[in-house]
Amino acid sequence: MTETYRHDPFLTGTILAVLLLLQGCATLDKDECMLADWRLIGYQDGVAGKSATVVGEYREDCAKHAVVPDLDAYRAGREEGLQQYCKADNGYRLGNAGRGLPAICPAALADDFRDAYHAGRELYLARSAVNKTHSRINNQKQALSNLEKSRAEKLAALIADGLKADQRVMILYDLNELQQEIDSIEDEIVELELELEDQQVRLDHISSNESY
Repeated sequence: MTETYRHDPFLTGTILAVLLLLQGCATLDKDECMLADWRLIGYQDGVAGKSATVVGEYREDCAKHAVVPDLDAYRAGREEGLQQYCKADNGYRLGNAGRGLPAICPAALADDFRDAYHAGRELYLARSAVNKTHSRINNQKQALSNLEKSRAEKLAALIADGLKADQRVMILYDLNELQQEIDSIEDEIVELELELEDQQVRLDHISSNESY
């Protein structure tokens, strides 16, 4: 026989919300199962964009304590939560943060959510391209600085006293190799800076035309 627990719904919801917030994962202990407001749990999961399959984990957790989740209440609460999660501005935020596109939104909200997500992701990708090229330029400039330092050391060695002819030949060979590397990196930096200009123009254009 299932025991009926009488409790204040508001107090129960408040306690459970705090517990879930502290817990931060899709598991319930004995007290949470016993006091569960399944509509509230569903709502919180919906607002958080969690998959409906998470209720299966709750069912396993609570089965250990002879508690069966109220699936109807959970689903109703989750649908309410999804109304908040699936707003277009949240879809844009997810895309702009580089997050994946969740396939959880109701049909009535899915199209606007997806369009906003892709708009946000377009900005994310444009910004990422600029950041990546900036990083590549900085790396190449550092490599160039190291090569120029090596060249300076080789030049100093070339004019040192006491060098044999074959030693000077080897240093000249090394200097030639270094110069070729320097020229190649300088050319690459020029190309990257031109690429960066185009990427920045695209990023500025997307940013100025965002509607979310």
